[in-house]
Amino acid sequence: MLTACSQQSGDAADTSKVLARVNGEPITEFQLMTNVETLFGNENAGRELKDTDRKKILQSMVMSRLFRQQAELKMNEETKLKFKQKAEQYKEKIIVNKYLKNNISSAMVSNEMVLEYYNKHLEKYASEEVVRYELLTINRKMTEAERDKLLAIYSVVKKTDELIELQKEIAKNGVALQYSQGVLGAGLLDLKVEKILKNLKQGEVSTLSMQKGRPYILKLVEKSQKPARSLSEVGAEIRRQLAPVAMKKAIQEQAEKLKASATIEYL
Repeated sequence: MLTACSQQSGDAADTSKVLARVNGEPITEFQLMTNVETLFGNENAGRELKDTDRKKILQSMVMSRLFRQQAELKMNEETKLKFKQKAEQYKEKIIVNKYLKNNISSAMVSNEMVLEYYNKHLEKYASEEVVRYELLTINRKMTEAERDKLLAIYSVVKKTDELIELQKEIAKNGVALQYSQGVLGAGLLDLKVEKILKNLKQGEVSTLSMQKGRPYILKLVEKSQKPARSLSEVGAEIRRQLAPVAMKKAIQEQAEKLKASATIEYL
């Protein structure tokens, strides 16, 4: 199989076996194998291709070529030129990506880069408070009648530190509240509700409060301190984060080397 498919701009000709013709335009073995490589992302995919799959792909290429020919019949020269330019841009992108993969595939993230990132983002790896809670609420605003009914029920119902039991007691009197558990995080709760939760002692249950039309009964289950993570713990994670940065730097350095020996004119 030969190595090119165009005679334009000094490219070598595709003289591989012609497999089909569409209105006189050939589809060659080289074109089929290139298509297979693109489809499967593997340069050796063509060698393992079954005859039935090969036939299906060739038939697909024939129909694609036919559609392209019909589309071009309705295009003016300017439109054809635009598509030609897009094809050239796509070709350039593929070639550049291949070059970068072959020449800049091992951009290293140095220990100094990891340490610098860690020191600049200490707050990200610092010790933090973990607040676990239980909650009774509903996921919508209550009507005034519903609110008054709940307040009346809550005033007489037997209080307990077990929210599931409290939920059942309130439900017996005709109001269904939803039970959930959670870990406090930014934006998860209304700020006023979050303040109520943080003021509770471990194991303590809040009184019923209404915030933006929704009822809230909270229990602070546990407060704990998540330990800070050391550089040795997060080093691999930081390297993964910095890999694109290192690659970009390596590409810039390679570009500077090429520019130094090239003639570039902006007109």
